Amino acid sequence: MSETVFGKILTGEIPSYKVYENDYVYAFLDISQVTKGHTLLIPKKASPNIFETDEETMKHIGVACSFVAKYFWFIQN
Repeated sequence: MSETVFGKILTGEIPSYKVYENDYVYAFLDISQVTKGHTLLIPKKASPNIFETDEETMKHIGVACSFVAKYFWFIQN
């Protein structure tokens, strides 16, 4: 995966500001934010598309999405 931009972010080749991480996903702030707190969430295991992402990873994507959304809502209100 390190040949993609996201792979390089995961390996630390490209710096990022981490918001959330577990064994399955990594969330970080978008470098060119239009909206304050705009966060990208990527799976650590590469797949060709969302339809071919394994169920365990999808579960962690959902949990992480909920956590990140609630976190930014809380700090902005």
